[in-house]
Amino acid sequence: MTEYRLAKPEEWEDCIELANYVFSTAHRPHDFEQLIPRVYQAGPEMARIHRVAVAENGRLRAEIAVLPQQMAAGGKLLRAGYVGSVSVHPKARGEGHMKRLLGDWITDLEGTCDLLALDGQRQRYAYFGFTPGSEKYTFYLDVANVRHTWKNGELSAYTFAPLFPENGEADEEAAAFAKKLNEEKPLYVVREDVKACLKTFGEQAIAIWKNGERIGYLALCGGNQVVEAEVLEEQDFVPALAAYLKENALDSLFISIPVYETGKAAALSEVCESFTKERCGSAMYRIFQFADVIEAMLTMKAETMGISDGTWSAVLEGQPLTVTVKDGTVTVTREAHPGADVLNREQAQELLLSPLASKGSKVPSEIWKNIPSDWFPLPLYCATADEF
Repeated sequence: MTEYRLAKPEEWEDCIELANYVFSTAHRPHDFEQLIPRVYQAGPEMARIHRVAVAENGRLRAEIAVLPQQMAAGGKLLRAGYVGSVSVHPKARGEGHMKRLLGDWITDLEGTCDLLALDGQRQRYAYFGFTPGSEKYTFYLDVANVRHTWKNGELSAYTFAPLFPENGEADEEAAAFAKKLNEEKPLYVVREDVKACLKTFGEQAIAIWKNGERIGYLALCGGNQVVEAEVLEEQDFVPALAAYLKENALDSLFISIPVYETGKAAALSEVCESFTKERCGSAMYRIFQFADVIEAMLTMKAETMGISDGTWSAVLEGQPLTVTVKDGTVTVTREAHPGADVLNREQAQELLLSPLASKGSKVPSEIWKNIPSDWFPLPLYCATADEF
């Protein structure tokens, strides 16, 4: 009989080996200790974030992990979790292990988590109550854009070096600097080990210097994919990117930012050749506490993008709430007015997270008459460094 439970510290190496084997077989060679060092180089104590299916002979047949996270937005701290390392041994597929393990996680987290995130196939995870969400801009900056915008020498003040020079004291100083910049974002995930976070999925962390002073950092994947860029002064954001392209003799950079970083988006749009607005990969979310998530994210949206005043009362998956926005201040109470809109989980999350929900068929059309048009979708976002 298969046993379903949390992994034990002595099973830590088995957890890593199973994930490596399953993902390497299905995709390409994987080494999770290098791909996600903040988890898989942290040691056996991280076994506790893995639920496993154990055969009678003691061998692991499947596992699913949930990495606890704290997500800050709108002055609120949300209890979040990121689902990852979903691994079922090829010989154990079709036996219901994923359904059982993820179901057990959802049951356990019901009262202690505000939302779960993952990156996965839409229909596969919709079964477990997850909905696609999260948008980003991706800007395309090329050599011609830089050459025609800045004259020779105008970018010479900017220089670049590895953010972490593998020197104990210098690395600690760099980590404190990067942590401070991360926590100045409108939305951020608390990073306990910044250095390890900025190595997730092969990220390369580069320090930005200006006239000998460190002013920010870039995180790149694949050489020219900028997945995170933070500076002390926003006026340095685009020139620093242009200088990096020029110094490294790159043909182009692809720069991704969340949609609520409107100042960065405006500055990039004045220089870059083109841009797209798109879903963040295969990001999906399952909301446990609707009132808390709406209050945090809508407050952050009001602060960064601006939203209209209004009131909306609803019962979302059995949770009553009333949202009021007055002069840009968001208030959410856990009670619903008589005649409030009633939505199930699928409808509620579609309304809150999908940019095209008002055009679709899942949410009754009459409900949109009760909601200011600029409230939703909520601007959830997860940087590559915080993924799992």
